[in-house]
Amino acid sequence: MVEVKKLSRLHKDYLTSFLRSQLTTLQNVLSSVENSERYDDEYLEESMRRIEQDIHRFRKVYNN
Repeated sequence: MVEVKKLSRLHKDYLTSFLRSQLTTLQNVLSSVENSERYDDEYLEESMRRIEQDIHRFRKVYNN
């Protein structure tokens, strides 16, 4: 059974802020790929790595 937690206002604000930040980064990467014949592999790789690290850190903090 899935546990459903009620979010406090502080947790909700933190969660929405974090998700919005990740969404913005992903939208920037998507735009870069869509709007170019060639895209910067280094930028793409670094952005994706940063997103993965941020999500990993967020899960660790949120689960504790």
